[in-house]
Amino acid sequence: MDKDIEQLNKFDEIIQDFSKSFGLDFFPQEFDSIPAQKMLEIISYHFPVNFSHWSFGRDYELERTKYEYGYGIPYEVVLNSNPSRAYLMNTNPLPVQVMVMSHVYAHNDFMKNNIYFKPTRRDIIASASGAAIRFQEYEKKFGLDKVEQLIDAGSSIEMNVDPDFFITDEDEEQQLERLKNPLAKPEQPGQFADLISGKKRIETCDKGLDKTPLEPERDILLYIQNHSPKPLKDWEKDILSVLRDQSRYFFPQRRTKIMNEGWASYWHTRIMNKLLQSGHLNQEDHGYFNLYNARVLAVNPRVMNPYLVGLKIFEDIEERWNKGQYGKDWEECKDSKIKEEWNLHTNQGLSKIFSIRKSYSDRFFIEHFLTEKLVEDLQLYLYEGHAKGEIIDYEIMTKDWKIIRKMLVAHLGTFGVPIIYVEDGDYKGRRELYLRHAYDGIELDKEYREKTLENIYYLWGRPVHIESKIEDDRNIVYVFDGSSHLTRSTFENNTGIKIKF
Repeated sequence: MDKDIEQLNKFDEIIQDFSKSFGLDFFPQEFDSIPAQKMLEIISYHFPVNFSHWSFGRDYELERTKYEYGYGIPYEVVLNSNPSRAYLMNTNPLPVQVMVMSHVYAHNDFMKNNIYFKPTRRDIIASASGAAIRFQEYEKKFGLDKVEQLIDAGSSIEMNVDPDFFITDEDEEQQLERLKNPLAKPEQPGQFADLISGKKRIETCDKGLDKTPLEPERDILLYIQNHSPKPLKDWEKDILSVLRDQSRYFFPQRRTKIMNEGWASYWHTRIMNKLLQSGHLNQEDHGYFNLYNARVLAVNPRVMNPYLVGLKIFEDIEERWNKGQYGKDWEECKDSKIKEEWNLHTNQGLSKIFSIRKSYSDRFFIEHFLTEKLVEDLQLYLYEGHAKGEIIDYEIMTKDWKIIRKMLVAHLGTFGVPIIYVEDGDYKGRRELYLRHAYDGIELDKEYREKTLENIYYLWGRPVHIESKIEDDRNIVYVFDGSSHLTRSTFENNTGIKIKF
């Protein structure tokens, strides 16, 4: 056995023991030590093996360029699977590999126990590998251009799926039954049905139950897959289904990026310190760790560092709950000196962060636990860059922590993706598709809007409409009819009747 692999196996056993002693609970963990090129491929293709598409090749070239010029050094990739699979780059020195393995076990614990990961496919690696084989057959049978065009079109709306699918993931037959019997309890309620009602119960009967969709549908990709009047062939539905499955697989990672990286950074720091204290690492090894760890946790005015922000929020929560700095008495105390010295020795910090790890997403994590002091300590300000020749100077636009928190919460609620619903799949009785944008003050980008409408038209085969708003709060409908982009405005008069002109 290679000496380096033998050492890594030895540390793997020790890290497992330390992780369990800290209370981490994880799936069986598998590691692969791989060269840089393979690591960059996995980052670009998302999995060890995946279907082929030009966008993955583009991403590979980008990652390779960043790596070769020292702007992006991949330490690891860890996949949400059971057993958990992680990849280590074999050029990293041993102390860094040990740090990364410690980081991975914390990721493993997070993905096993966080509520948003519970319903995801743990067999995604095999699923992606199978899709790669099927897509190759489709390319041979139907042509590369047709397969690629379909993937292009589906990829443009792969984020337009319901992020809360795990709460009420019902098929159309179950949906119809619920709407016919609005007061009846579902025969097989979802695992999280007691947390939130994903669909509003309406007082009905049979009125409106012949429309499609029965209710505004957030999952545009699934609706098109099931209802396209083209119609879509089985192989085309398979491709869209794979795109949707992979998109849903990555939603929990998107929703918990700050927490997940903060949690892993929190625990890898403690595991590495224990390895030093127990004599498994020497001072030189720990020096390597401190150097690379400082790079991971560096402040960058151009982008928020999720490793640093997540770590500091978890550490702040632990300290506050250990000292009893929470609850009504704490919130109502206005004496800064008393609050500075406040320590009730409640020692609930560790229990609290484990509880948060289980049930929170980034949106609520930031909303509930990002404090004024943290914003100041992390220099988490809103910056604006000004180019001066080849140099960009960053100027602070605002330090108002409440404004910053509000902006972060708004972004983390949608990941920067506009919320769009299918309102009518038989608009005007001509099987045209009518979509509605849940306008939040940000207009749809013209280039993306037009290209996406073209892609949806390709999948739907009939004119596509999307209702949105513009700055003066006026409703506007954008249309692509297969050959040209059209626009029409709407407004409501005082009778509530919608007028088009």
